[in-house]
Amino acid sequence: MSSDSEDHPHGDEFQDNPLPREEPSEGEIIPKILHSFYEDRPFVSCTRCGESLLDFDEGYRISKNFSKDECIIEYALCLPCLDAMLDEASEESKVALAKFHSENLREVSGFNECALCDKKFDSVKDGDYSFAGVCQGDRMLDSAMVCFDCMEAMANIMSEETRRSWDKFREENFPGVPSDFEPFPSQGAPIVF
Repeated sequence: MSSDSEDHPHGDEFQDNPLPREEPSEGEIIPKILHSFYEDRPFVSCTRCGESLLDFDEGYRISKNFSKDECIIEYALCLPCLDAMLDEASEESKVALAKFHSENLREVSGFNECALCDKKFDSVKDGDYSFAGVCQGDRMLDSAMVCFDCMEAMANIMSEETRRSWDKFREENFPGVPSDFEPFPSQGAPIVF
């Protein structure tokens, strides 16, 4: 994997802290690409409950949606809040998402290729995509890139009840983002890996 700025979005962000390797080692420092763009620092609190992320021994997940090289939406969820959001999903959505993941989830890690299809980052970097990292303390334990087509495919299998739950999360935490703004589809749900 090359860390040249032309290979990845946000060129100079990768100069000091390159993207994680294809299979990150246990306890890798969280790369700058997963820091809060809006606060210009690492995430410090859960977007949903507001508690310090360092207080969660079980860890947390950072998600960032991009359009080209611009961060559109970013959030960090402690694992209890992520689990609670997943519990709020309808049974129909849980079954559909589990089936989708069992059929599509690939044995890849990192930001070079989609975790759900064979698209490479180079083929999606001029469009919409999502990065996610599973973290504990100041360390990243796993990471993934999901292309917009796969985000949209997951959004399309969610029930109306789950869509309403995701809309509520978006409205409470991102009041300036219109419900139909892509790549944050109104019918979507948090990406889980």
